[in-house]
Amino acid sequence: MANSNKRTVCAKEKHFCNCTKHKSKDKAVVGEVAGTLPTVAAGATVRLPLTFRLFKTPKITITPDGGIRVEEDGEYFVTFSAIFPTGNIFLTTVFSVYSPDFSGTALTGSGAADYSELVCLRKGDTVYVTVTNNFTSPIDGIGVTGLLDVVKVGD
Repeated sequence: MANSNKRTVCAKEKHFCNCTKHKSKDKAVVGEVAGTLPTVAAGATVRLPLTFRLFKTPKITITPDGGIRVEEDGEYFVTFSAIFPTGNIFLTTVFSVYSPDFSGTALTGSGAADYSELVCLRKGDTVYVTVTNNFTSPIDGIGVTGLLDVVKVGD
């Protein structure tokens, strides 16, 4: 059994410690944001304001108009999920996930939407989500709530 009290030189801060706080934290590139859109007009396509930061590492920027900008090239796992009111008028609600080099449509049903994709992103690329209401009535009241995650995989 290894001695967990063994003191080693912390390469990041040049001191002796038994901490692990610097070992992998600096390499992670992760962003998670959430947002709510109270109303979507009939026939409108609007950007979901995913600006509430749940988690982010230093190489991620949360954009003011809703989205996650990566500050490092690489392969990223992008996931999006949303909840919205159920009923016949919401069967035509479409969630689209975008970045400069890809776009995808979330699967929707029973008041929920899900999307996941492994994509290549370049430094400065922003991942964001739009919601389209293809019905003749607005989505209002409870509105639409979404969650977007962008996580760098591998190196």
